Amino acid sequence: MVLSKIRLLCSDISHMPLHFTFRDSGVTQKHGFELEVDIAEVKQGDRPVRKMRERASCLLAGDYEFLSGLHHETYVYRAKGDKRFVYLAQTQDHWDDRLIARSEIKEPKQLEGKKIFTLQVPCVSGNLDYALRQIGVDTSKVEFISSRSVVRDYCQAVQMVARGELDAANVDIPFDLQAQKRGLRVIPLPAVPVIHNTTICASTELVRQDEETVLAFLRALIETIHFFKTEKQKVCAILSRELAPLIHLQGDDEVEYLHLEWSRLLSAKPYPHPLAIWNVYNLEVAQDPKVNFIGPLETWDTHYLRMIDDSGFIDRLYENSSAKAAGR
Repeated sequence: MVLSKIRLLCSDISHMPLHFTFRDSGVTQKHGFELEVDIAEVKQGDRPVRKMRERASCLLAGDYEFLSGLHHETYVYRAKGDKRFVYLAQTQDHWDDRLIARSEIKEPKQLEGKKIFTLQVPCVSGNLDYALRQIGVDTSKVEFISSRSVVRDYCQAVQMVARGELDAANVDIPFDLQAQKRGLRVIPLPAVPVIHNTTICASTELVRQDEETVLAFLRALIETIHFFKTEKQKVCAILSRELAPLIHLQGDDEVEYLHLEWSRLLSAKPYPHPLAIWNVYNLEVAQDPKVNFIGPLETWDTHYLRMIDDSGFIDRLYENSSAKAAGR
């Protein structure tokens, strides 16, 4: 029997364009459950604030059925003989960070000798370093600023670049649009496949003991992605109400831009891309001899997703959308 309430712990507020929609779209009720979402490091109602460092232990303790994120610790646990983590789906396979800079910085090479804000986690700073080197920047000559005591959020990062306190900043969508509205420049970065954002992680205990809940959750997640792509007005209303005040968005144009870009990034069939798996493995595991004897795919199990896919569930969602759009 499917659990009547499923609890999801989200690693970062940057995941919430999808997960607020997941929670509030009405999709989960169609699949037999209510979704409760907590965000690490963010106070919500009377529930305790979960720390980033507690995510793995919270899942293993049964405080949550699923995690969104947790991209490295699973390999560390497995290397120690603890095989209780499994990834089930990956909703985005491409890095979506944007690099904003002062307007006078017209070429990537001009970033050398400058101060750039970025989060000091491998899937952010590592990919930024890689992307900058791909476009000819000697990153050894860049001063990366990563302290959250200096830059609290992306809205503040935009303001600091605008005031000249930073030369550039690595930001989430839609803060590139917010920056452009202030006259700042967006530096084009090469495409990078990566496991990040809304990676669905569960405990093997849940997966083995309650397959009905796992399948219901994944079907609802897939239908939420379809809802996100096809119900712009409803999704933007959710984002305006729930997300915009938390991350300090400044206008409906930013909400609509966020929706547009996430719609493009979300995978209708949320399988992980093999190059994305290799990216996160290479960034966080491959160089560590204490962990790198664990293979990149050992923590993944997509056979539940494959069951849903082979049933025709996903194809029917998009066939119905096409028929509706054609007036059939």
